[in-house]
Amino acid sequence: MATVLAAKAPTEVVQRRWTVPVDSDDGVSSASLVATGVTKDDDSIEGDELVLTLSGGTAAVTGSVVATITTTRGRTLVETLYIPIVASASQIADTARDYCYFALRKITGIGEDPEAGELDDALERLNAMIAEWRAGGADIACPTPITAGSVIYCPDWAANAIRYNLLIDCYSNYDAEPSASDMKRANRGLQLIKHKNLPADRAGASFY
Repeated sequence: MATVLAAKAPTEVVQRRWTVPVDSDDGVSSASLVATGVTKDDDSIEGDELVLTLSGGTAAVTGSVVATITTTRGRTLVETLYIPIVASASQIADTARDYCYFALRKITGIGEDPEAGELDDALERLNAMIAEWRAGGADIACPTPITAGSVIYCPDWAANAIRYNLLIDCYSNYDAEPSASDMKRANRGLQLIKHKNLPADRAGASFY
């Protein structure tokens, strides 16, 4: 299983809570935690809640904490807690539905909500787009799959890249032509994300 916790900036030290889904006749006895891509400074159990103090991380890389919970009745629960790491504490946190509505409003009409099928199609395209970006070196630290209500925590500078690239992708399904301005924003946004994903120190090429 997997849970996405609220995002943090690399310089922040934050507290995050996860309510362990134990049965009503059970409780949390102990927790074994393995953190990757983020530093776990402290942890405690308060009732059925696991409380984590987290620091560090790298912008645009999603950290995680694998929690293995032992209950008072001897059961074992394993959950991966994802922590998106964003460039700064100020961040745009729109839902996937917000991004889909933006992409569809020039097709369905401004002020008009898309039909359920149109929203489902846009959401499917958004999931595919984010997965393709990750594989192509344009990771925005957004775990998939994404549902309509999922909050997409990403650096502020990445939001327009999502909006306009999804808009371009949706246009193709409705035989509509995007404007030159929309195309420019989409391309510029995607190139910015790829640039931000480059390592600070890159090895030189070897020639033979």
